[in-house]
Amino acid sequence: MNIKETCRDIYELNPLVKVMLELALIDIRSQGINPLVVETYRPAERQKYLYCQGRSIAECTAAGISKSFAEAYSCPKAIEVTWTLNSIHIQRKAVDVVPQRKVNGVMTAIWNSQDKETKAIINTMARYGFEPGANWGTNPDSPHFQVKGDFTTLFYSGHTTQYVTMAVQIALNKKVKAGIATDGEWGPKTTAAVNAFRKKNKWSANGKLGATALKKLLT
Repeated sequence: MNIKETCRDIYELNPLVKVMLELALIDIRSQGINPLVVETYRPAERQKYLYCQGRSIAECTAAGISKSFAEAYSCPKAIEVTWTLNSIHIQRKAVDVVPQRKVNGVMTAIWNSQDKETKAIINTMARYGFEPGANWGTNPDSPHFQVKGDFTTLFYSGHTTQYVTMAVQIALNKKVKAGIATDGEWGPKTTAAVNAFRKKNKWSANGKLGATALKKLLT
């Protein structure tokens, strides 16, 4: 993959994050918004390239980038586009999404955090378990949505995020009348509710949610 190319393929995402994004995009479109998936998976080399934009060779090497790489891609006159070398995009657990609509007859991506459709996307993505970059107190990033945490193909206690857990808890209260607090804390009551949902669907009560179960729960 060329480090200057952007990957927009949702199939490159972690399987749980892919499910969350697919459902969120369906919801967004149902609101009459045309979402543009700007970027999904981002290789570490591309992240380094982006970090070099807007920074000098000295700044890049100070961050740990090799001198040869910095000399090749440093562009201090450009606009800084990232402040980290450890983006969640690299883990396949982040996506950038903005609305797009016709402006003067041309389909245009809207890069405006105060835009009505942008705000609707932020709210919708959060409902499906994404942490919106727009909520960050430092360096807010309205197109960015991520799912941090120690998980691969299963969500369960200790292996999820507050945003995901809240989305799961809200869905469990609807699907199995769990009556649990939607506090983002995955404790014994949330595990019990997950098992009730799993039993309802004739699955083993292991207290976990894989891609199939997550999709059915959030749908």
